[in-house]
Amino acid sequence: MTLLLTLFLAVSPSLAATPGVVGELEQSAETSPKQKAEFVTSALGEISAGVATVEKLLEASRNSKEKDKEEIQCLEEKLPQMKTILEVTKKTNTSMELNLSKGDLIHADQEYRQVAVLLTRAREFLADAQQCVKSAGTTTGKTA
Repeated sequence: MTLLLTLFLAVSPSLAATPGVVGELEQSAETSPKQKAEFVTSALGEISAGVATVEKLLEASRNSKEKDKEEIQCLEEKLPQMKTILEVTKKTNTSMELNLSKGDLIHADQEYRQVAVLLTRAREFLADAQQCVKSAGTTTGKTA
C-alpha cells in the first residue's frame, strides 16, 4: 500500500496536464463535505466503469478468432492496475467518510485529493488499455 501511494505521489506532477482534476484540487478548500462525498461517489462509479471496460476488452481479445498476444498481454497488464486503483479509492472513500463524520476536515481533504489523483491515474490506464486494442491491428514500417 505504501509503495502504491509512493507511486501515485511520484506521478502527481503529471496532474498539471489534467485541467479537470487540477481545478477540482484547487477548489477543494471551498468544496463542502457533501460535494466532496458526491465527487468521490462519482469517481468510484467512473473507475468501476473503467475496470469493467478493460475486462470486456480483455475478454473480447481472448475470445477473438485471431488472438493477438501483444494486445492480450497489454490488457492483462492494465487490468490489475485498474483494479488496484479501484480498491485504493474504495478504502480512501471509507477513510474520508470517517474523517468527515469526526469533523476532521484536514484529513478528509487529503483523502479527497487522493481520490482526485487516483481518478486521473484510472483515466490514464483506461486510455492506455483502449490504445492497446487500437494499436494491435497496426503494422509498423510498411507503407504503400
